[in-house]
Amino acid sequence: MSGYTLDTPIQSATIYLDSTNCVLREPYYQYDLASPVTSPTGVRMLLSVIGISLPNVINNVTEHNNIFSIQAGLTPTNYTIIIPVGIYSSWSFRDYLNSQFIARGIPVTCIYSNNSFRYTFVSTYAFNIKNTTNHPTTCGHLIGSAKSSNNEYIYPIEATIPYWTLVMPSTVNFSPSPFVFLKINNINLTNINSFGNINDSLVRFPVNCQYGDMIQYRPTELNRFLINRTNINMIQIYLEDIYNNPLSIPSGVELQVVLKIDYIYPPTLRDYDAGTISHYFKMNPIQAVEEDLEEE
Repeated sequence: MSGYTLDTPIQSATIYLDSTNCVLREPYYQYDLASPVTSPTGVRMLLSVIGISLPNVINNVTEHNNIFSIQAGLTPTNYTIIIPVGIYSSWSFRDYLNSQFIARGIPVTCIYSNNSFRYTFVSTYAFNIKNTTNHPTTCGHLIGSAKSSNNEYIYPIEATIPYWTLVMPSTVNFSPSPFVFLKINNINLTNINSFGNINDSLVRFPVNCQYGDMIQYRPTELNRFLINRTNINMIQIYLEDIYNNPLSIPSGVELQVVLKIDYIYPPTLRDYDAGTISHYFKMNPIQAVEEDLEEE
């Protein structure tokens, strides 16, 4: 629960944001409000998200995970393949790699197992999948690379005999970002991500439908943010995936967001130690009583 009590007679305001009406689309959706949302003197604004709509056409191969590097051949040679950004299945990704192997003369074949959900690479020569500065591999979760106890992908992955076979240690994962972060650029918030960094996330919503359907999100409980501003005449929002990268969607995809503005009186500040014994004695000091000494 947000913990705020709506104690003012001021009517709440609802802002309907549709990306078809934004004035900028990159690097964020910018909306210039002809009628600014203002806060009367003596009250504060609470900002919350009450609805989001977005078509599920999120790319699972993006510019951040589309590089595959391998060392193969009779004379070991390094090859780096860049996969075009788009939506891939396990089979279409396999077919693209095999087409590049053939086109570039790389003596390796990729096989996908419908039973184990893993890729297997085979060759007549020794080979390995590598990840170095000059020849990176960024598609580890797509192809099924293993991770160490330090949460880092383990490379190189060496093929073994007979017939130089490399069965990937983990299953493929072509699911796009399971969650999407809606962030706001021009209003400071104090949310914290997995790295402990403060960011401007308004809400994290799940990708709760199949490809081609519409993601519909309406929170069961509003997360309200106390805004340190007296007016809002411009809103800049953007989307990120779970890796803190810009969400990879086609440029023509439209986003709808519904914001709500509530009003409250400024909350009263309490002492940091309120409720403790030391605070009680600080607020209710014991009066020293002087005793009269009588002479015997």
